[in-house]
Amino acid sequence: MRTKARICAFAVALVALLLVPAVAQAKWGAIAIDPITEKIGYARNDPTAAVAKAHAKDRCGTDHCKAALWVFNGYGAVVQKKSGLYISGLGRTKNLAFKDARKRAHDSTARSVAWVFSGYS
Repeated sequence: MRTKARICAFAVALVALLLVPAVAQAKWGAIAIDPITEKIGYARNDPTAAVAKAHAKDRCGTDHCKAALWVFNGYGAVVQKKSGLYISGLGRTKNLAFKDARKRAHDSTARSVAWVFSGYS
């Protein structure tokens, strides 16, 4: 019985040791856009979504900037439909993120606006 308990404790400790570095490397990115001036702000490798969104809005530089997307350990992209609406997408690569954004926009010709990568260092 003690052997099983020790093995279980060892397994839990090993998983914790392997998981902590992965969580420590996790990073957030964001894109903020001013729909009036079309200025863009980016944030990369921030510790939380809230911090990333705040940094992107600050870097956008106007009072009208809105967080268009935030991404955790991956790529994010924003496209603009002919109507002016901004749509975001996520993916493992920049191309997949733009593909996802166009799919979500239901518009294969939507204009590429911005992309960001954040994470796995």
